[in-house]
Amino acid sequence: MTVIVVVLIAVVGVSIKNVFDLRAEQDELRAKNKQLASEKASLKDELKNVNDYDYIEEQARIQLKLIRPGEILYVLDDEGTETNGKDDN
Repeated sequence: MTVIVVVLIAVVGVSIKNVFDLRAEQDELRAKNKQLASEKASLKDELKNVNDYDYIEEQARIQLKLIRPGEILYVLDDEGTETNGKDDN
């Protein structure tokens, strides 16, 4: 009789641990899902702007460091000194 009680307690203990582990995993997955939903919304907003001329120009300036003819691009190196990136077009 004692052996049955010990085995039953062990089985219940393992089951309870599994429940807590699954709940912790569920919480992590919900947090990840929330993060991905936020990222998806951000990407949807960006996708709306892809064909907008002003957005394309802004991204070209930011990502590719492009400038319009006659503009001067100042680039600061790590030491804070200026270099002139004047466009000659």
